[in-house]
Amino acid sequence: MKSILKKLALLSVPVWVWLAFFIAFEPNNYFGLKSGSGSSQPVARVRAWEQAPGQNLILGDSRLAHFDMDLIAEESGEAWQNLAFGGASLRETLDLAGYVLDSPHEVKHILFALSFYTLNAGYDTDRFSALAQTLHDPLAYCLNLEYNVNALTVFLDTVRGTPDTVESGDWGPADYLGADGAAIPLHRRLYDYPATIAPRCARWAPNEEQLARLEALAARCQSEGVALTVVLPPMAGNVRTEICDAYGITPVMEGDILPRLAAWSGEYGFQLLDYEWGGSCITDDDTQFFDGFHLDEKYGLPLWTRQLFGDMA
Repeated sequence: MKSILKKLALLSVPVWVWLAFFIAFEPNNYFGLKSGSGSSQPVARVRAWEQAPGQNLILGDSRLAHFDMDLIAEESGEAWQNLAFGGASLRETLDLAGYVLDSPHEVKHILFALSFYTLNAGYDTDRFSALAQTLHDPLAYCLNLEYNVNALTVFLDTVRGTPDTVESGDWGPADYLGADGAAIPLHRRLYDYPATIAPRCARWAPNEEQLARLEALAARCQSEGVALTVVLPPMAGNVRTEICDAYGITPVMEGDILPRLAAWSGEYGFQLLDYEWGGSCITDDDTQFFDGFHLDEKYGLPLWTRQLFGDMA
């Protein structure tokens, strides 16, 4: 019997080594053993909120995922927590809103991102049920291949001393040349961006199911005393002309969706801030946008952060 136990103990050594490695380098601070996490993955952000729940929450996609939280606190006079994550669909953002409101933690204010892009019925990803399972099943988290790859990546970046990336560019002459070497009017990343999102927008139609859920969220926030701010972040001018105007999105947004949102704002008492169609402090797309949706974190995002939270106040 002792011999069997010894063999089992030896066999378990690689498992314990792997587990120690994984916990040390997984980037999401899932177990709350580190001072914090720099990850913007949804599991990292929701776990951070569950471990230290705040009352003012930011929900949305990548356009709201990279705020300077110290700047927000300075501008608003309050602490906020960012639960926005890259690629979040409207369905997933609504699922997350329901998740935080169903929790035992008090929620005071929700900043909720909306866009013509997330309103698209053709962009309706549904990953929240899998995320919810991961949030409450440590074994599922540890065995998830993606998170193991992330842990390995963090380890390699640590060994190599790879610096964190910032979505900002001091664009030079080479950034204003097309693939054929000819001069282009905007820096290459911004100039090429419409083609990146065109496949999802070519058959754009409003997602009525999720719009109805958004109205229900507004009614729930009103009844539960939760302040709700719905924000449409800025988009670059060439996205509007080459995508929204070209695919007939503009007349639907301006003639139907925006008036509906305005009516709901009056009915349910939430704040509606439209920088996507109504304009913003971002006036130099070439300098202030990193690409067609994402503001330059050095030259654009701080300015809009101050405008957004100033307008909210």
